[in-house]
Amino acid sequence: MRYSDQLKHDLFQHQGIMQILHALYAIDTQAYLAAGVVRNLIWSQRHQQHYALEGTEVDVIYYAEHDDGTQGQRIQQQMQSEFPYIHWDVTNQATVHQWYRLENGEPIQALKSIEHALSLWPETATAIAVKLDDQQQIQLIAPLGLDDLFELNVRWNPRLVSQATFLQRVQQKQFLHRWPKLKLLMTPEA
Repeated sequence: MRYSDQLKHDLFQHQGIMQILHALYAIDTQAYLAAGVVRNLIWSQRHQQHYALEGTEVDVIYYAEHDDGTQGQRIQQQMQSEFPYIHWDVTNQATVHQWYRLENGEPIQALKSIEHALSLWPETATAIAVKLDDQQQIQLIAPLGLDDLFELNVRWNPRLVSQATFLQRVQQKQFLHRWPKLKLLMTPEA
């Protein structure tokens, strides 16, 4: 089975994530579930661990150049109301350049799309976003691929963060402690 099909299958099998995807679709058809929730589900399954959403942070991303912040607030409030046991982090990727700074303090260039934003995320296995389409099928964006996610690789993506920042993040998130089968890869994918 291709990794994209496997990911869709695994998401469909997780009742909590599917409830979130349906609710998110009802609120904003252009918003995506992204990052840790997808990564953590697959890594937990590969370690025969139960993956519970209670108490976790769940990232929702969208891209709206002309949003004054109300779209994100609406998504945040409605998701928090429906799923109060989850911490929601809702981010308009079109405005990230207004607040995100490089390690030297310089701003980043404006992001062009969801795919562009994901291509800059610190680990390849985190750079994944999913949503439901109008036929209630899972659509995914994974500009860095799914190989590292399913092959249990924590690979540094050097496009935005330094190796030191990546290693600090790996330690802070306790990836290797939570999922001991993971392999830490410091070289970018060829």
